[in-house]
Amino acid sequence: MIQPQNPIRFGTDGWRALIAEDFTFAHVRVIGQALADHLQAAGTAGQGVAIGYDTRFLSEHFGAALAGVLAANEIPVLLSDSWCPTPVLSFAVRERGLAAGVMVTASHNPWNYNGVKFKASCGGPFMADQTRAVASRLFRTPVRQDAAMSKKMIAPADLFTPYALHVRHYFDWERIAAAPLRLVCDAMHGAGCGFLRRLLPPEWAESRFIGIGQDPHPLFKNRLPEPILSNLSELAAAVPAHGADLGLATDGDADRFGLLDHQGRFVELHDLMPLFFRHLLASRGWPGDVVRTTSMAATIDRMAAAAGRRVIEVPVGFKHVAEQMLEREILIGGEESGGFGYAGHIPERDGLFSSLMAIELLAATGVPLAELVAGLRREFGPFAYGRIDRYHPLAALQKNMNELVQSPPGRIGGFKVASVTRMDGIKFYFDESSWMLLRVSDTEPLGRIYAGSDRQEKVQQLLGLGEALLTR
Repeated sequence: MIQPQNPIRFGTDGWRALIAEDFTFAHVRVIGQALADHLQAAGTAGQGVAIGYDTRFLSEHFGAALAGVLAANEIPVLLSDSWCPTPVLSFAVRERGLAAGVMVTASHNPWNYNGVKFKASCGGPFMADQTRAVASRLFRTPVRQDAAMSKKMIAPADLFTPYALHVRHYFDWERIAAAPLRLVCDAMHGAGCGFLRRLLPPEWAESRFIGIGQDPHPLFKNRLPEPILSNLSELAAAVPAHGADLGLATDGDADRFGLLDHQGRFVELHDLMPLFFRHLLASRGWPGDVVRTTSMAATIDRMAAAAGRRVIEVPVGFKHVAEQMLEREILIGGEESGGFGYAGHIPERDGLFSSLMAIELLAATGVPLAELVAGLRREFGPFAYGRIDRYHPLAALQKNMNELVQSPPGRIGGFKVASVTRMDGIKFYFDESSWMLLRVSDTEPLGRIYAGSDRQEKVQQLLGLGEALLTR
């Protein structure tokens, strides 16, 4: 199959596109053939591939189409017997010694998108060179299909049970089971549906687990499956209504998470990362440094320095975090959009695992999450944060970004620029201990504006100023 114009463009985390426009069975099969060619060239095709899928429209069938192409190329395939979270697939790839994994998902994108994520043999995301290698083979080889080979090479697989066994050896389940905590958990109708409940002790499932959004739905019941406050109104109301200690949410493929405290207030991931870091030090005492994306606040830097641990700053995108986790000893790595990875687990963000970490933290400390956050801010200073995403013509976004990178202003509104970094887009540091990061999405005509400061009023000012700069 030869096509003059390639509609498949891989971004920071795979390929996403509108269903039936660019995300079609024909294009998914082209990706399957390119992956097969890549694995055969690398000499790893015989190790096999695992395929998982989320709850989006036709995801199961897109997964079967991918499996059919790989099978026709004589590559063994383990095809998930049900929808599953991305980290469950990633763990299966590493645990079974497979060459790669493919997850059919558009993560937290709207319901009318679908996508493909590649997972490496280490259990983390494909690195840039691996993705480029697959992309270079798109449309170069006719797509192979062979029904007889599908019957021979494809095996349905329970990917969850081995993951659950691993998790049960990681956490302090005796303490978790004994803690008098009540949870409200929102799977947002995505791939996390039912899984957190299956991981928790039986007594939790019976009396202290209140589930919402636990029924899979291809349209996510008209909700954006991203666990941020604007999408969690039902969870925010349910937590205080049920007298719960914690609200937990996972995104469309359950690799990201969001938390609400007992009052239904959203807890910033900038606060959670240092709290989790401190908990890991106290509960495990393991060695390891910290890696964070440039979109994260520096609270974790100050806490890590006090503990004698180094912090490595990387561009936005968990593949950059994973790369550091593979190269050096890392205790925790994370990004502000809800993706954390941990020592002793896979080099992959995991919303289920992070939810369990939050539960263990509360069980171990016996202190409400709101008080833990308040104590953190007393110790390291006040913090406020905000982010907005704005759709705008891509050419204009790129032009404006290029101008800012080449000639950054010395003052933005009433904020004097103290320094600038160009690690990912452009990040401005101001004299007032505030910062602003501007980026352009790799996969959509979307500008992203991030801001942090000591007061929310400053954050709102910076967000407005950043939006004006990026979308002018």
